[in-house]
Amino acid sequence: MSEIIIDENILSIGDVRISEKYPIKKVEKINNRYIVLLKIPRVELGIEELNNIVCYDKKGKKCWRISNELPENIVSKEQIPYVAIQVIGKELYATDFWGRKFKVDIGSGKLIDVKMVH
Repeated sequence: MSEIIIDENILSIGDVRISEKYPIKKVEKINNRYIVLLKIPRVELGIEELNNIVCYDKKGKKCWRISNELPENIVSKEQIPYVAIQVIGKELYATDFWGRKFKVDIGSGKLIDVKMVH
């Protein structure tokens, strides 16, 4: 397994260096992909800030940025930045500031389902 090093907004996977616009809060590895949660400061929220989870392969190629299309069964369609990522078994979950926990398709970054965290 390649060593993962985080230095502010730089992610190093072995000899590969990836630079992000914002600091890296957390990295999870799943299925040879590196899921990166970015820490968003108090700024105007655009697409990059709202969709603050990105996925890279071991060569540093960006595979996807998390989708901004919310699942149909969600009541509030307002989007806010994510504050946590979690791998449970072989599943990826992303939680936003309001406690909505989204199941994320690892291959595409699409939001599959949602539940409220209490």
